[in-house]
Amino acid sequence: NLELTPEATRALPALRAAFLELEESVRILQDAQGSKVLTIAAPRDFTAKWLLPRLAAYGAANPDMRFAVEAADAGIDFTQANLDLAVTYGPTPDVEGLHGKPLDDGAMCVVGIAGVDPMQRIDHPGSGWVAADGARIVVSVADAGLAFDAAVAGLGVARVPALIAAGASAALAVTPVGTSPAAYWLVAPTPQWRQAKVRAIVEALTR
Repeated sequence: NLELTPEATRALPALRAAFLELEESVRILQDAQGSKVLTIAAPRDFTAKWLLPRLAAYGAANPDMRFAVEAADAGIDFTQANLDLAVTYGPTPDVEGLHGKPLDDGAMCVVGIAGVDPMQRIDHPGSGWVAADGARIVVSVADAGLAFDAAVAGLGVARVPALIAAGASAALAVTPVGTSPAAYWLVAPTPQWRQAKVRAIVEALTR
């Protein structure tokens, strides 16, 4: 039979407490990865304009589901983040072990309120404006979502991804203007992509 030394006997209560705390920590981490918790990273503007309304609809149909939404304006690193799924904007993902499904075909549109001067342009990274006689940039903003908001405010017209303008009111003129090489993608590494909860939300968001 093994016998504990006096020192080990004195340390035993602390060790038991430490193991209980470790067990609780593991449980919390497992809960975070549970089938009813979905952690998604996405660009802020896309989250506000397109993703959140659809998560609300999905949550209404699946009341046990809980979402954790993180900002992803500077790229995604699944090795450093506890994510189930991410939304990226760009060309077709070409990363080994990363699965993806497009949310759109890169459709772009020009938005502006009635009566606004179409030569007053709102710029943002990725706007893709082509130089035109008489056109001028009246304001530059950080992303397509802010460009959309600036157009709603009447500052000018904005060229943005069609998904950003998906919730535009009838008071806003939305004109399709072709496509961009970039598109919105749902992406995840193989282990996450195979999860039932990820497959379900991907199907819901792309149907």
